Amino acid sequence: MDIRHPGTQRSLHLVVHGIDKALATFIERGAEVGEIYDVGHGVTYANFADPDGNTWTLQHMPWRI
Repeated sequence: MDIRHPGTQRSLHLVVHGIDKALATFIERGAEVGEIYDVGHGVTYANFADPDGNTWTLQHMPWRI
């Protein structure tokens, strides 16, 4: 069992339908965006930081949309 301690979660996950379109929107709004990485089975992730420096993760999982 993976036990996480308070304050160790560094990013909030946002589940999106189209990760490419979502990233383009965040780039237009000034976010610093990383590359999309594919972890298999149609699951993709991308990390970005908002203008305030908060970190986020976009997550695309086809069966969750």
